Amino acid sequence: MIKKVIIIDDSSTQLNLLKTILAKNNWEVYSAQNARIGYEMIFDIAPDLIITDAIMPLIGGFKLVKSIKENPAISKIPVIVYSILDVKHARYYLQDDINEYFLTKSDNINSLLELAQKAIIDHPLTEEYKNQILEQSSSQTQTDETEDIETSNEEEEIIQEEIQKINEDELKLAFKKLYDFTLDDEEIAKNFFNILYPLLKYDLGLVSVHSFEKKEEKVYLDIRDIILSPIFQNSILHKYKAKNNTLFKTYAPHSKTVVNLEEFNSKIELNFQHLNKKMAEVCFFSFEEEKWQDEENILILKDVLEKFFIARYVNKFSYTKKGSQKKYSLNKTELNFFNKIENALLENNHIFLVIVDVVNFQQLKDELSTENLDIINSKISEKIISTINKNEQIHKNYEDEYAIIMFTKDEKELKSRLKSLYALLNKINYNEYSVEAIITAADCMIDGSYNIHEAQKIAQKAYNEALNEKVVIKNDRQ
Repeated sequence: MIKKVIIIDDSSTQLNLLKTILAKNNWEVYSAQNARIGYEMIFDIAPDLIITDAIMPLIGGFKLVKSIKENPAISKIPVIVYSILDVKHARYYLQDDINEYFLTKSDNINSLLELAQKAIIDHPLTEEYKNQILEQSSSQTQTDETEDIETSNEEEEIIQEEIQKINEDELKLAFKKLYDFTLDDEEIAKNFFNILYPLLKYDLGLVSVHSFEKKEEKVYLDIRDIILSPIFQNSILHKYKAKNNTLFKTYAPHSKTVVNLEEFNSKIELNFQHLNKKMAEVCFFSFEEEKWQDEENILILKDVLEKFFIARYVNKFSYTKKGSQKKYSLNKTELNFFNKIENALLENNHIFLVIVDVVNFQQLKDELSTENLDIINSKISEKIISTINKNEQIHKNYEDEYAIIMFTKDEKELKSRLKSLYALLNKINYNEYSVEAIITAADCMIDGSYNIHEAQKIAQKAYNEALNEKVVIKNDRQ
């Protein structure tokens, strides 16, 4: 007997691809471009299987799974979440049978077909069970007909208002995957657009960032069903003072050619700065009039992107000690940092992010020559380096701030090391000028997983306490 499947994905391209492949493999295929419609279809079709995307602009796939599993009438239907996320991030939402219900889109399509077959074998639905689902649909229809029309319309408006909001938690979860800044910028940009296109449905996406490796601006463009003229691309390079751009293309043979930005009727422009320095500019353009009017959605988007670009800035901006080839930074060319994290966890060590802040740096900068200021910085670096172990990492975040990754057996050992470091730093004296430093630290084990970026926020929040205590450690290990 042919089995029924409902596929839910807001990307029409992905939806059509899966429909074609599953139909060729003897599935009776039904599809929906948002989770709400897909959920309603369950009661009209009584499928043997549901395949859903995770990151969608309406109701997300993880919420859909939760709704299905909490409804006894349909909870036995197997659901596969098919997403750009990886298993590690899916664990936040899918606690049980993670390998059975989740598949990443980077896997071969045959893996999906095999998992689909496994799902219906492991979770077969009887005809009686499916008939009960269909009967519930019929009963629901009769109930709906007796309801007051005005009330139904009002509820519909509430539902529509709710599902049109960007799901902030799922957007943050999707961006966590991009926080591995050891990846090539082009790969990060490509994944960046893959996450945001389903949410915004833009015709042109643009990201301009500073390439730390080449010390120049780089522009990444994502086009959908359009062609950019050479004149247009040159104007973009000129506008962002960039030498070249990377173009990600998804268009049909007879796509419209765009010559300038004035041809678009809607746009989102977001600028991101840190300490008065440009981190990035992100723009989205559409031919549709008044495409993006929801200010709350834009604020959510801006907040998530701002945290992402600050994290990128902190990780890319490394410090090299003068007169030495030894480079300290958080990237994969330096002693395989992530392996060290893994080894530290295996040894039951705590992983701490330590931030050393020179509170009188501005005074030193104003009163010392550049050469003398460099000597002070060099002395600070030497003291910090003398206190860290060979498996630990240090990089300079800003002019007056250093970030250190330390591995310790417990908080007591960390506090002892930091007090010694504090004493060393505050003994630095040059031409009657002394260094005043404070130290804050945060445990990087947050919500059960290693997270340097959340630890950084916690350490920064501890700054005010550190003004009085000089050395403050925040432990948020859960």
